[in-house]
Amino acid sequence: MKEDPLHREILEEHARNPKFDKQLATPTHEGTFQSSKTGNTCSIELRVEDSIIKELALRVQGSALAIAVASILSSELIDLTLENAENIRQQINNHLEGEGSANLPGELCVYESLKRFPERHDCALLAWRAMGVALAN
Repeated sequence: MKEDPLHREILEEHARNPKFDKQLATPTHEGTFQSSKTGNTCSIELRVEDSIIKELALRVQGSALAIAVASILSSELIDLTLENAENIRQQINNHLEGEGSANLPGELCVYESLKRFPERHDCALLAWRAMGVALAN
């Protein structure tokens, strides 16, 4: 199976130039997830005001794919409500598990290609799982 060339280009750009490598001074939500399958780790900090994500920071120790999708997450979730962010997280998870198709906004379209590669799902979901932990805390 082949990846869509545009999706590959988006992932490679985010892997080379991630947009999240910082630490927040006053996060309102924090979470860390470590994959038992790969050992990759992602920590996330969110600053939320009036249920809207105003700032987001991630630290990823993992593959280029894990770094790329974390960067995409950080680009796409700023200024979304927590409810919208959680809906996107669930939609991506369901999409990769084969439950329907995803019509995801912006650069999240890469998940259309990633669905075809189950061996990459763990890395593709790392940052989203960390976000789930942060939102549950």
